[in-house]
Amino acid sequence: MDRTTVMLIGVVSLGVALGIFFLNAEIPLQSFAEDNSVHNSPVTRTYTVIAEDTTLEISPGLRIEAWTYNGTIPGPTLRATEGDRVIINFINNGKLPHTMHFHGDHDEKNDGVFQEVLPGESYTYDFTAEPAGLFMYHCHVMPVSEHIRNGLYGAFIVDPKEGLEPAREYVLVKGEYDLEDQETWTPDYVFFNGYADQYWTNPLPAKTNELVRLYYVDMGAIPAFGFHIHGTIFETIVSGIWENAPIKTQTWEVGPGNAAIFEAKWKDPGRYLFHLHGIPEEKGTMAYFDVRDADSDAIDGVDIAKTKSIDMWDWQKQILTDLEMPDDDAEITKTTASTSSHEEHLTFAQNTDESHIVETTLCEVEEGSAIKSSNKSYYPKLTQIQVGDTVTWTNKDVSVHTVTSNDELFDSGMMMPGDTFEQTFESVGLYEYYCMLHPWMTGTIKTV
Repeated sequence: MDRTTVMLIGVVSLGVALGIFFLNAEIPLQSFAEDNSVHNSPVTRTYTVIAEDTTLEISPGLRIEAWTYNGTIPGPTLRATEGDRVIINFINNGKLPHTMHFHGDHDEKNDGVFQEVLPGESYTYDFTAEPAGLFMYHCHVMPVSEHIRNGLYGAFIVDPKEGLEPAREYVLVKGEYDLEDQETWTPDYVFFNGYADQYWTNPLPAKTNELVRLYYVDMGAIPAFGFHIHGTIFETIVSGIWENAPIKTQTWEVGPGNAAIFEAKWKDPGRYLFHLHGIPEEKGTMAYFDVRDADSDAIDGVDIAKTKSIDMWDWQKQILTDLEMPDDDAEITKTTASTSSHEEHLTFAQNTDESHIVETTLCEVEEGSAIKSSNKSYYPKLTQIQVGDTVTWTNKDVSVHTVTSNDELFDSGMMMPGDTFEQTFESVGLYEYYCMLHPWMTGTIKTV
């Protein structure tokens, strides 16, 4: 037998062996669609997102003040295909400055940080959707945790150009809320899609042997807890990036600001729980899938996902909207805890060492003061002037601030970087003030 014949037999044998191996190997649940024409060539997708203040229920009988995108927590789920042009017309109808910060690839002018949008103004984000995966968007005005916990966040899905294996798709956005302090490590509520335990009373439907795909983002601030699905070992696409190979998981930890895509199937009908393992399951994340056999006349893409996907977001959005009952005029639920963090300013002057008094009529908002850990604030914090003097504040920071008196005597409104504000003091006394956007910033004017 000549050398060429031997090599040919070897190649054929290797191909047969590999074919047998892959046929016997367990195929991961995550796979791209075989039909590359599933998605059209890049298109332009335009969305309008409005920041607005309202009141919402987040648990039965508990109504809170909320800062929202388009009136609900979370905001709308935005979706595009890799390579699409995405235009977001953002309108701020709230009382405070807000932005939209998207995770993913884009330039600085579309990053939603320094271009703070003042009340009554608007901004247009215009970028290419990339890479393929699951991302989030949220307000990035400092203190960021306060703007997020009050409701300004949502999910952003970028589908791969080659399409995906058909599945029943759900979106789960984890959020948190505390009745006292939005910077606490132990919030009173941890929930999916803005309402505590909503998928216990409204379980997520699925069919046996149907692929279920969960788009999960963590918009909380507490440390990572494991996302657990009962009755199955599921596939996890780490950080929600489709380029990442799936791994088999029983529970998967997703930290604040991160995401994951979970894919699962059940062979047998039943009620299968999903929740965050640990304390959060007692604070609003207990839920389950209601898995049933499909009817013999089930419609593909409507009743069961076989060759066509089923996007369940509209169904989810209707449930959370009905539960949250957005209402601008409804009263919030009275609790024993105050939701204000301004009480500390009432005793500021009493606790201040008067040896730190500076005699001047010029004050400034220090650079870096929007970041609490910087320990920057107003300088001087305690200023002494003469009756009839006019004090001038200048914003030396890169963020928006206010100079707001505790007794409502004066209020600068939103001061952009470089802006100034003047106030004349006609009477002897102590005048305490703070930044409405960053309430740890305090100052006092002593008039003699």
